[in-house]
Amino acid sequence: MATIKEKPIWKFKLFGSAETGTRSRVRSRDVEMIIDEPIERGGTNEGPMPVEMVFAGLVGCTHVISNKLAVANNVEITDMDIDVVTTMDSRGTRLIEPVDVPFPDAVLTIRATMKGTQSGIEAVIHKLKEHCAVSKMLRQSGTKVTENWIVNGDTYVV
Repeated sequence: MATIKEKPIWKFKLFGSAETGTRSRVRSRDVEMIIDEPIERGGTNEGPMPVEMVFAGLVGCTHVISNKLAVANNVEITDMDIDVVTTMDSRGTRLIEPVDVPFPDAVLTIRATMKGTQSGIEAVIHKLKEHCAVSKMLRQSGTKVTENWIVNGDTYVV
């Protein structure tokens, strides 16, 4: 199997079309997604809200980067579940007034089983925030991102 050599800086493209006042169809590569609002907000509830997509990205990034860090630190992640709870100040999206930090906090609970040395496991846990692009974007926008790790029964807060 050939190793794929990724470029350190690259561009990607998405294409979106508005289907209704709330529903968008977005294509990335050959994957299509529906982004929509819930019925109570005038949508059709056919897909996640745009803000939910941001945090879905955080879940995916957390998973992918944790696994890359695991490989780099000779650790095996045998299972991982990630929950995110965030607070949203929706005054901006409700057109009440602009808000500098729409998501004041986000708390991830990451439950994982890992095999490897304690130092390798701790490297995965502590280096995630340095490498997950979505987490970095949220942190730099003013969101306090807390990671509550539960690994092999032990708890770590980052």
